[in-house]
Amino acid sequence: MPPPIRKTNFVPEWIDMEPRIPVPKIDWITRKSLDVPYGDQSLQKMDIYYPESISEKYPVLILVHGGGFIGCDKRDWHFYPGFHALQRGFVLVSVNYRLAPASPFPAAVDDVKSAVSYLRKKAEDLQLDEGNFFLYGTSAGGNLVSYAGLDGGASKVNDFDYHVNAVAALCPLINFCTWVRQVPWYITILPQIRKMLVGYAGGIPKKTTQSEMPANADSRIADSISPPAFYLQHGSKDWGVPMQQSIDFHKNLLESGKFKDGDLVLDILEGAPHAGAGPEFIEPKNVLPILEFFERHINKKAY
Repeated sequence: MPPPIRKTNFVPEWIDMEPRIPVPKIDWITRKSLDVPYGDQSLQKMDIYYPESISEKYPVLILVHGGGFIGCDKRDWHFYPGFHALQRGFVLVSVNYRLAPASPFPAAVDDVKSAVSYLRKKAEDLQLDEGNFFLYGTSAGGNLVSYAGLDGGASKVNDFDYHVNAVAALCPLINFCTWVRQVPWYITILPQIRKMLVGYAGGIPKKTTQSEMPANADSRIADSISPPAFYLQHGSKDWGVPMQQSIDFHKNLLESGKFKDGDLVLDILEGAPHAGAGPEFIEPKNVLPILEFFERHINKKAY
């Protein structure tokens, strides 16, 4: 049976349909820099793509792939929605990060922060608008961008500055402790889930208390300073990471009192499964509202 993601209404010029799981094409993008290192490790690399429109500087969308903290890549299908950002005048940056179990928490979070900081330091050379950085992550990537986003405000005064205007987290695994209670059967069936929990987060949450599980992204809310705006998108039929993860995260963000009207969006896609188990999270009708949210949070003073 072909994977459900093949049902996506892809733009033909943007996708190679020959592999069983379609792979985004990049040959149509004329201006790009590939495998740019932001650290010394082999996975600490990023790809930078520029829109066709010419500008002195561009807003930046930094995309962080999913894969359960143990797999996937900056040029796999997770990357495809970023092409819509290119069409709207964003520079698109797709980031690789160190994976578990070789690199447990907080390696991946630190890599996302380092990637954003690198881009800020190189902004003038790369024609990037320092006032308009945005993070976009799916599943495990949703955890990473949420974590980095919440921590970013405090970094504004440091040389290691990785703050962003807004974050989009798609079907994110936010809290490992509550997730285990929501899908207890999942852990016993799939050994790679144990590999993810032990290899990345440090243990099985049933044996690890909330305070002992620092990889929970929502643990960063209380100490967050000037947090970015958040767009949370989740499928109502997500059996892997139930939508309650985003519902609870949205509630906790709202109750923190740290956000203005219009800074928090909870977008539940009725009937949608987890990203990759269907076409929903890469269809324009669900990607474009996120980009419009980012555009509403562009700092016009930067232009």
